[in-house]
Amino acid sequence: MRDGVELSVHVHRPETEEPVPAIVGYTPYRKGQLGSPPPIVGHGFASVTWDIRGTGSSGGWNDSIYSGPERQDGYDMIEWVAGQTWCNGNVGMWGMSFGAVVALQMAGAAPPHLKAIIARSGTDDPYTEWTQPGGSPRPYMYTCYGPIMTASNFSPPDPAEVGEDWEEIWAERLERNVPWAIPFIRNLEDGPFWRDRSLRDKYGRVQCAVFVVGGWADWYHTPLLRTFANLNGPRRALIGPWSHQWPEGGIPGPRIDWLPEAVRWFDYWLKGEDNGVMDEPPVTVFVREYDKPATIRAEDRGVFRCENEWPPARTLETPMYLRSGGNLTTQALDDETADGSDALEYDPRVGGNGGMHGGGPFNINWARPLDQRADEVDSLTYTSEPLDKETEVTGLPRAVLHFSSTAPISFLSVKLCDVSPDGTSALITKGYLNVTHRDSHSTPSHIEPGRIYEVDIELLACAYHIEKGHRIRLDIAGADFLNAWPTPASCINTIYYDAEHPSRIILPIVPTRSPALPEPALRISPDGPPQIDKLTPPKFSIARNPIEETACLEYSAAYGHGWEHAASYTVSARDPALTVVHANARREFDYSDRRIVVDAHCDTTSDKLSFYHAVDVKITVNDEQFFSKNWSESVPRGHC
Repeated sequence: MRDGVELSVHVHRPETEEPVPAIVGYTPYRKGQLGSPPPIVGHGFASVTWDIRGTGSSGGWNDSIYSGPERQDGYDMIEWVAGQTWCNGNVGMWGMSFGAVVALQMAGAAPPHLKAIIARSGTDDPYTEWTQPGGSPRPYMYTCYGPIMTASNFSPPDPAEVGEDWEEIWAERLERNVPWAIPFIRNLEDGPFWRDRSLRDKYGRVQCAVFVVGGWADWYHTPLLRTFANLNGPRRALIGPWSHQWPEGGIPGPRIDWLPEAVRWFDYWLKGEDNGVMDEPPVTVFVREYDKPATIRAEDRGVFRCENEWPPARTLETPMYLRSGGNLTTQALDDETADGSDALEYDPRVGGNGGMHGGGPFNINWARPLDQRADEVDSLTYTSEPLDKETEVTGLPRAVLHFSSTAPISFLSVKLCDVSPDGTSALITKGYLNVTHRDSHSTPSHIEPGRIYEVDIELLACAYHIEKGHRIRLDIAGADFLNAWPTPASCINTIYYDAEHPSRIILPIVPTRSPALPEPALRISPDGPPQIDKLTPPKFSIARNPIEETACLEYSAAYGHGWEHAASYTVSARDPALTVVHANARREFDYSDRRIVVDAHCDTTSDKLSFYHAVDVKITVNDEQFFSKNWSESVPRGHC
């Protein structure tokens, strides 16, 4: 690299003397051994993959995710690949999760030879869509991602790949790397750190073709569809039912044969083959249908459908108003109609049945939303009459709520549910808002207790068919146990609904298109449907202690040979400020005569005034202590 750091790169090329297009990607998750070439190489593409600096078998160091030097490396590597004699000068990029985020970042950086990308499960805005949904810290960053990446980023390079220099490379990493959760907790509000890493509001910089791929059971479908909607250049979008996997291995299914779709995209943009891929409708979405909630499901009910745009142009924005008695109706209140308000006491334990979003392999495929009635006991609920016709909700629902609180910091969780005739409440989608962030994530402001505010909460995107005879339900709670850090004090939140304060949910109702577009030409994955009975579930439990008035999540899993993780996360209804996370991650490596074990222990806690994050890394070689280092950080709670 331009500063002298050496990156570890795997290059696979087709057996031809002719220059070919190249597809690149980079990762902090250790790119693995140099084994068989990726299947796309057999379709006439070179494949170039590297470990980011300070990880895997690359040199250098890093102090944060998506750092400036890392992004400069990405730009320079794309241009280096384009200049190789075996490359025809056309470079594509693809990746999932981290790989999708950096593909979007590189699209925004616009290196001259980057012609097309595929971003599977990534975000244009890591702050709002990953670390701080709605403006509140996401526990997952400290139970899962932070400790796992600490253990990984302090692990050694592979001596078989880097040779005699491996100890020197590792020594620099041990001396200079910084656990990634430390900059997370230092940047609890939006600002330059996150804006520098975001494509959002910079879409005009993108010069290449962009194909976004998401899944409804994953976290990132909303920012991917937002990216699609805001790009001016050539683009496509595919949203299936899947969690955090490529579509040929997605859970839940139906799975599709993904490689041909990727090859068609890159053939068009990197080889100039006129294969018709840009003549098809640019959006394909899986429209979900009701099925009994389950913690894991082999396949979702529903169908794939094409659209010409997102959101669909024929969308009818349809408000449904909150009314007394827990009713939800399309009839607006007028001055002659008296109605009122509902109050709810804050309880940080609410949300255990809502599901933990995104982030595999750390979340695996379990902990999907269950029957929401268990959470609705401690929520405000508003339910429609049974529908007299089938209804499709596709797009971005919004909740416009008139709200007050007795505390200066408060949080709202909003769920849209499909209630079947037997009473089962199935989650369609949800949204969040730390109400101090109602006007801005970068300059939040405290709530004036007792003052009524109008807040607009955008729910996650959805495509969902509601059957005749089912009912629509809106749930409002002050917490989401699995996805948002508790606020620092108990409070009473009140929702108002009268002619002056028309609280409502605005549903994007999509009528049947006439004439219909052609059905998507997707093929079923050759891997077949998921074999759920052959998967090993993690240990995942939520326990309530009625004496201490706490709820505790305990979680542990193994992610393959030598990679383990366990965490506990405890909240208190008696004192919501006191939240505690203990997390451990371990990586083990067997290198010739050395057995190396990297242990990372992370404690993340809060009280009324501050957040605290402590990290301890210990490394043994052949069971003898080799390295030990710890970090500690405390930051004011501010508006969290």
